[in-house]
Amino acid sequence: MKEGREEQELRQKTVGRFIKNERERNGLTQSEVAKKLAYSSAQFISNWERGVALPPMDQLPRLALLLEISPRVLLDTLFRYQEELLKLQKRQLTLVFRSAMGEAARRRTMGE
Repeated sequence: MKEGREEQELRQKTVGRFIKNERERNGLTQSEVAKKLAYSSAQFISNWERGVALPPMDQLPRLALLLEISPRVLLDTLFRYQEELLKLQKRQLTLVFRSAMGEAARRRTMGE
């Protein structure tokens, strides 16, 4: 299923906001986080915070250390995002099937 705006907003609301809040709580800029994680640009961090992308799995342990949070807290945030994403996808699939089934019923009624 194609990713849409709702998925990005969900990612930003759960993971992105969490990363931004923890980064700011530690007095770090996006550039400082990027440099400490060996990224060439703060754009990577900005993308996480805006919900454009998620941090790569291999960076999660380093990110937890840098933000001074337990790995469990970071994982729980990511798990919560995944659970909400599944709920969103279920709603989207339900709408797709309802629409398709309604169209099929309309065609049968019209004799197509």
